[in-house]
Amino acid sequence: MAMIEALKSSELFADLRKDQLEKVSVLCRGGSYRQGMTIFKEGDEATELYVLTEGRVALEMELRPVPDRPAIPTALEVVTKGECFGWSAVIEPHVYTLSARCMSNCTVVAIKGDLLLKTMADDPKLGYKVMNSLARLISLRLTYTRLRLTSGLGIVLLGKELEAAG
Repeated sequence: MAMIEALKSSELFADLRKDQLEKVSVLCRGGSYRQGMTIFKEGDEATELYVLTEGRVALEMELRPVPDRPAIPTALEVVTKGECFGWSAVIEPHVYTLSARCMSNCTVVAIKGDLLLKTMADDPKLGYKVMNSLARLISLRLTYTRLRLTSGLGIVLLGKELEAAG
């Protein structure tokens, strides 16, 4: 029952009926991670989708603002209780686009992406609801990332380009 409650309180599965939540709950496992641990890295094969049940997770990207210099891990978003991350597990090409690092001790519900995709195919109404929520989540994250990059690093890089051109 705890797994169903965790799913129901998440942004991704909140619209599902009880029977649909039960179908998803059997695909889940609990997990815990200590502060500072990396759950997955950008570029890794994406196998699991996560719902954060406790803690805070930073979603980071390796940025290289200056060629031939080391990449800088840059937090683009902080995930909090009830939010999902690791959506690449259900979207091709199934490669994580960001890294997930624990900012505090965390607990998660992890869902195998391949099994979730099969369940969604077997129950198209469930699949539609999940993909609709997922599309909304990805759109919000993309908008937030674009704003973050253009308000800070993007402006700095544009300034360097203008200096080089002038």
